Amino acid sequence: MTQNKRIRRSEIQESKSAVGSNVATPPALRPGIIGIALVVTVGVGFGFYWWQTRGVGTERVVNTGFSQKPRELEPVVIPTLPAVAKEQNAERLVAQSNVREQGVPIPETLLRRPDRTGKFWYVGEADTDSLVEIPFPPGKKPGAPPKLDPVLENPGFLGAQACQSCHRDRYDTFIHTAHHLSSQLPTAETIAGSFDAGKNEMRTKNPNVHFTMLNRDGRFIQKVSFYGWEFEIPIDFVIGSSKLGQAYLYWDFDALYQTHVTHVTEANRWINSPGYLDGDAVYSRPIRSRCLECHSTYVDSRDRENHFTPGSLILGISCERCHGPGKPHVDHHTLHPEDKKAQFVTVPTDLTRQQQLDVCGQCHSGSSSLIAMPYSFRPGNRLEDHYQPADEKSIRNSVHASNQATRLAQSKCFQNSQMACADCHNLHQLERGQLKVFSTRCMKCHETQDCGMAEKVGEKISDNCIDCHMPKEATLNMQLDSMDGNVFPPLRDHFIHLDNEATQEFLKNAGIE
Repeated sequence: MTQNKRIRRSEIQESKSAVGSNVATPPALRPGIIGIALVVTVGVGFGFYWWQTRGVGTERVVNTGFSQKPRELEPVVIPTLPAVAKEQNAERLVAQSNVREQGVPIPETLLRRPDRTGKFWYVGEADTDSLVEIPFPPGKKPGAPPKLDPVLENPGFLGAQACQSCHRDRYDTFIHTAHHLSSQLPTAETIAGSFDAGKNEMRTKNPNVHFTMLNRDGRFIQKVSFYGWEFEIPIDFVIGSSKLGQAYLYWDFDALYQTHVTHVTEANRWINSPGYLDGDAVYSRPIRSRCLECHSTYVDSRDRENHFTPGSLILGISCERCHGPGKPHVDHHTLHPEDKKAQFVTVPTDLTRQQQLDVCGQCHSGSSSLIAMPYSFRPGNRLEDHYQPADEKSIRNSVHASNQATRLAQSKCFQNSQMACADCHNLHQLERGQLKVFSTRCMKCHETQDCGMAEKVGEKISDNCIDCHMPKEATLNMQLDSMDGNVFPPLRDHFIHLDNEATQEFLKNAGIE
């Protein structure tokens, strides 16, 4: 099975029930495994640890180390830093460690070392594969986000709340949509996972590694227990509207990272974040500008890849990501309330079809990298002037909803019409799961009798076109590792087509033979 092959329902069920499934290992976004050799000079009673960094491919750790078992590793490209940059990183970490709060001291039985770029630390136990990977010194705490002056001037983004005084009806419905909820501050209501005793733990295959989610008077924490050592990571904000799940981010000074534990909606459980291996505790995945572009309205990017001005962050995808920065519009109409024509704002439905698709394509046209400044795209711009084109893998289902426009473009419905995203989606209201509502929009172009199942199903056929023609599927690109095996949250495929398996399942669920 290749990395990009879509998994059929029968395969999903089999994979979910299999512990230690032979499905391809999920992509691990870390340098590789660490081998540790303990060389003891008995004559003088002096010992030192020598750690061999993890390589690419399949390797066997032959000396006393984390494991003497072979372990499959994916090819990982490790950026090569100039010597000066490595020294600067090392100096930065040393300087920050001097102002950090003391955490729980690391036991002497655990091994530790910085990675070769000087950005992270590894902690491990001599006879196991499991490891901790953190961007702060073991025994210290993550640094609190500092108050910093922005590097760049905010181009006029205000956030959705700036629209509510004049557009109250739209605002009141929009704040319940997935766009608005794409990032939020952590509260007992915004975090989907449970903090109740018995439901707030994530166990792993390794009995010496587990996680506990805590709510301490409104401060939300992931506590890691690793071979007798405990350390805590704050949840500083929530990513995701819970369509599939939620991820959680934390600040280490002005740097932003993802936590190891996420929440998956379908099973309502705490689970390893995508790409993380069960039994590890990895808190060093950097969150870059391209990530935040699809989960926030604006943030000021600083001089390094995942460093930002914390106070500049505007959470949620607001009205402005589709209509343009709101400050000129708000300023004008505040000074000129008599002017009833909208000024200094773009209405996407007034744009050409391609321009409308490009607005949505910022986040829904496949994984792509920036070639312009973050948050510089404006409605009416060409997508290719701001982002590298998505690669061919994006035509298949992938993590999040990032490939919806790409999949839709393969559909005859799309190719034989002038449809755009807004023809099916009311972006100002929450319509998730309302299959009849979406099916009604299919009926604008199609007749009930055109469906091959119309006679068998009857008049209710038009209540649900979606499950047969846009079924939920899963792929290896959205694979979550757990102690019970691999989990594949289902994604709604936007390639509109005839799917025989989906049709048979629909008929079965409807009680129709």
